[in-house]
Amino acid sequence: RARRTAETALDPRASLAYRVGDGLTLTAAWGIYHQVPAPQLHDADFGGADLGAMRAEHRVIGFQAGEAAGGGLLLRLEAYHKRYHDLAEFDRERHVRAGGTGDSHGLDFFLRWPARRGVSGRTSYSFVHARRTDPNTGIVSRSPFDITHVVTSIVDWSIGRQLNVSIANRYATGRPFTPVASAHLDAGGSVWVPSYAAPMSGRLPSFQRTDASLSRLVPLPRERLLVLFAAV
Repeated sequence: RARRTAETALDPRASLAYRVGDGLTLTAAWGIYHQVPAPQLHDADFGGADLGAMRAEHRVIGFQAGEAAGGGLLLRLEAYHKRYHDLAEFDRERHVRAGGTGDSHGLDFFLRWPARRGVSGRTSYSFVHARRTDPNTGIVSRSPFDITHVVTSIVDWSIGRQLNVSIANRYATGRPFTPVASAHLDAGGSVWVPSYAAPMSGRLPSFQRTDASLSRLVPLPRERLLVLFAAV
């Protein structure tokens, strides 16, 4: 029950896990989810007086090899499809546009390998293709969250009990955006009025970041611990 929208929603969900063999499990899940739009979207001055809850339906299948506990080898892969209804969002003029739809599908991959000679690590990868109604044109186009590829790899090296070295590398596809195709002066000749290209037809450059850190644990009297670290 949501007081802000004066709605009562029923969100059934189900999940299934089937253990095929030692350390191998197949999974599946389905569910309905409702979410009340952000508080600022309900402002009557911007057209949000009668907003209802947004709705999503999720379908997920996957498998897992290995055990989550214990620090051993773990491999997890999931594929999903999600459908969205009654989406609400501000347009460029800060007017609320409701009734949007959308969908997304993708893959999530996670690999953790066991420690050997003090070296351990993990890698995650996600692929997503997301579309939703553009609030400015009403056209279904790429979602602002359509970041196609995201890869993160982390390696940890424990040297003895007190020294640790960590290296992390992250890569992400650039976010989509709507470019300005041209502009013209208004009737007064003092303000440029933009003309936009197709919704979400541009992308920011991809993002990549590498971090390296060194930390040392120094035991102190009275069960205290000092952590020294450096990072680049």
